[in-house]
Amino acid sequence: MKDATPDNSDPAHHLVLVTEGRDLLDDEVLEALYEAGCTDASIGHRTVEFDREAPTRWDAIQSAIRDVTAVAGVNIVDVRDSLDALPGNRTERALA
Repeated sequence: MKDATPDNSDPAHHLVLVTEGRDLLDDEVLEALYEAGCTDASIGHRTVEFDREAPTRWDAIQSAIRDVTAVAGVNIVDVRDSLDALPGNRTERALA
């Protein structure tokens, strides 16, 4: 039986932020990203992949950028829909 209370949660929006500057896998940077609010992210050397809950995709992008750029020395250079959209992605490497 379905719960009678409405589901007021925001939808999750998938996005990838591509960064430059500091290596995101540095222990100090990882800790700073976590403290800034990136608890819903998978982090690579230069990418932060989110499933961010927000009312709109634009809100999700804005909050993800705010959280990542709160870390000194980390800059956003691109926003993508997925890691597969990046040059040299896992699929391309697997096929090469």
